[in-house]
Amino acid sequence: MSKLIHKLILFICGFCLYITIETCFRGYSFVLMGICGGIAFILLDCINRVLPWDTDILIQGGIGACIITFMELIVGECLKCFGFPLMWDYSNMFFNFDGVICLEFSLIWVLVSIAGIIVADAINYYVFNEQPIPYYKLFGKTILKFKRKEE
Repeated sequence: MSKLIHKLILFICGFCLYITIETCFRGYSFVLMGICGGIAFILLDCINRVLPWDTDILIQGGIGACIITFMELIVGECLKCFGFPLMWDYSNMFFNFDGVICLEFSLIWVLVSIAGIIVADAINYYVFNEQPIPYYKLFGKTILKFKRKEE
């Protein structure tokens, strides 16, 4: 299957997952946030393509959180710069920067990133038949390994 179709499927999954999570969390979402979710999902998928599988899942989640926080910063500042209404406002939260990013949500993004990495790897392994069998380590111990596919 072509890489473009693979990335498109991951983008659509990330788009839908983000919109669903945000709608469950606050009751509504924005198409632009779905687009950011799709792009973030593709970027989260790249983590295990760059780092070894033995990389601790917390480190992977931290990298994902940095990616998502950076995307929030860029999108939020662009919206402000062009005079568009913000889709979120962290100005009343501790350790925020310009109301567009904050420490609390950056920490939440660690958990969301871990879930996103695992879901992306599941799609790659079970749908696209990519090898090896995904597994995840926490403090040096394997905490999750996908079941072998029935051929």
